[in-house]
Amino acid sequence: MQEGRGKHWVLIVALLCSLHLSAQEVSVRGGFVEDSLLIGQDVNFWMAATYPPEMEMVFPDSLYSFAPFEFSDKTYFPTKVKNGLAYDSTVYIIQSFEIDQVQYLWLPAIILNNRDTTIINTPLDSIFLTELAPVVSDTTKLKTNVDYQTVERTFNYPLLYYILGGLILIIIILLLIFGKQIIKWFKLRRLRIQFEQFDVIFSDYVKKLKVDPDPELAERALVFWKSYQQRLEKLPFSVLTSKEILGYDFAGELEKPLKSIDRVVYGKRVDENIFQDFLQIENFTQHRYSKKVEEIKDGK
Repeated sequence: MQEGRGKHWVLIVALLCSLHLSAQEVSVRGGFVEDSLLIGQDVNFWMAATYPPEMEMVFPDSLYSFAPFEFSDKTYFPTKVKNGLAYDSTVYIIQSFEIDQVQYLWLPAIILNNRDTTIINTPLDSIFLTELAPVVSDTTKLKTNVDYQTVERTFNYPLLYYILGGLILIIIILLLIFGKQIIKWFKLRRLRIQFEQFDVIFSDYVKKLKVDPDPELAERALVFWKSYQQRLEKLPFSVLTSKEILGYDFAGELEKPLKSIDRVVYGKRVDENIFQDFLQIENFTQHRYSKKVEEIKDGK
């Protein structure tokens, strides 16, 4: 592009040097260097003037409206005086974004006097727009293609990473704020589910013992109670004898029912009121469950 501009300027200077005017004559000339243009492409418009040296002449600057073109840059050649005449020349680099087939431009040279100004315009010059694609008319029919086109789907991994990162951040914040409450809720929920399962099965044992006080059934009920009580108290109830269980302070109220159950289980005796001893054990377990719930709520 720079070599092309340099060749244009050499051509312009050669044209200016070939002019021969009288000492008092003012002449303003100009025009496009190129014959055609593309939309948005730089084109050159040259402007030259010959006038007496005592005059003051001004060419358009970047603030001037070059419509329908837009100003991009300019190259100004210093004034030369030869044979009693002053020579000025400038090359403007302009662009067009219009779609007219032929576009026109002229530029003014302003002579400054003491009281007024004189404007002399360059001749009106034209340049042709080169089309890269033909213009589609209103009557052109478009061919419809409804065939299915397979498009490769690309998974948006960055978005996934942002979502996962956001979720992890939210979880961390929730744990920091509500961590203790969440842990407490899970403990209470697990404790409640375990007790509800125990209560259903143990109540069924009590009902069966009321109808049939069988020593083997009483033994199975006792083993089941010890297994649950071990999970509740975090103590080895399953391997403890009744005497060892009564060694804990909180189990003092079990002395009578446990001794009665031992006589039935180990002595193979039938006691029609054995179900009442298991009811006392069931009430004891209910009380211990409620106490554990309160301890968890208090943070113990």
